[in-house]
Amino acid sequence: MDGPSPDMVGAFRALRNGPDPDLFEGALLVARLIDPEADLERARARVAELADRVAQRRASGSSPLEALRGVLFGEEGFTGDTESYDAPPNSSVVHVLRAGSGMPITLSIVVREVGRRAGVALEGIGLPGHFVLGGPDLPEGLYLDPFHGGSLCDAPELRRRVEESFGADVVIPVDVFEPDPPVAILRRVLANLRRSYERRHRYEEALGVLDCAEALAPGDASARRERGLLLLKAGRAGEAVEVLEAYVAAAPRPDAAAIGGLLGELKEQTARAGRPKRLFTLEEARSLLPRVREKTSDAVSRCARLGAGSGAAEQERQNILRAWAREMEALGLEIKGPWLVDFDSGAGYYCWKYPEPSLEYFHSYEEGFAGRLRLQ
Repeated sequence: MDGPSPDMVGAFRALRNGPDPDLFEGALLVARLIDPEADLERARARVAELADRVAQRRASGSSPLEALRGVLFGEEGFTGDTESYDAPPNSSVVHVLRAGSGMPITLSIVVREVGRRAGVALEGIGLPGHFVLGGPDLPEGLYLDPFHGGSLCDAPELRRRVEESFGADVVIPVDVFEPDPPVAILRRVLANLRRSYERRHRYEEALGVLDCAEALAPGDASARRERGLLLLKAGRAGEAVEVLEAYVAAAPRPDAAAIGGLLGELKEQTARAGRPKRLFTLEEARSLLPRVREKTSDAVSRCARLGAGSGAAEQERQNILRAWAREMEALGLEIKGPWLVDFDSGAGYYCWKYPEPSLEYFHSYEEGFAGRLRLQ
């Protein structure tokens, strides 16, 4: 598949530059990115028809929220897709409207848009590994969860659902429950889609999605890093090295050192890109950690004994780092920097950095090291 057309990338750029970005129209652009033949007019008509039915219920005496839930979850049966959760079509609101199921974020976008047209004010709230709706037309302290059949739940219940998804107890800061702006929501949809393609080794399509994400957030340095890694996996090593070297030149010092030190190792990943990724339960990750700590401690100690200064010492330090990275990858871990590894849980990453004594942090696929949450 070729990448998105310049017109498609330009449409995302125009959306970002507009005075009031339309979340649903942006989501329709993502749907067209997944399926160039997606019938956007039919999707718009479907939303209008659902909103009319909600309005009719309101006119008959139902409260705004009762009317919305009655139509979408009672009559239509919208719910989460647990069978093919991260399949690319689930990032399309056109697919969600047709199938009546999808991912939390695309379901939420559909419900929000139907509510908006029917006079029910809702806002998207991105949680780690989950997405729900809040807003003034919900009872105070409650949130609407479209993935779970439109159930209403409070913050402690949402924390429990997030923990079920992660397979571990997590601490979720209060500010996470603040509404997300439309562009941030669309970037998250695109991030989900990019990872979906990447897991299926559809790297060229993932790169096309990244083009659109960069149009929404120009100058995002992390996108350059992601592009370099995707190019490596796609077998385009020469381009990857050029992109990653440009990233290293502009990135903050700690991350620049990490990518610079691992650049040689990353070049070699092209040949290993097709290897299936390992998924860990929390128990499996914690049982493996002593071995990871031992190997990492040994590598750190050998680097420390080299001292500083000479070019030969620096070269040997890079050799040690690359050898350590190969050992970690052989165990199924993902390398995110010097002495920093992630265990993929299938819903996000258990995150460990030397010399932490135990595995105590988690972050979603959307967040990096800075967004780690402590496991309870």
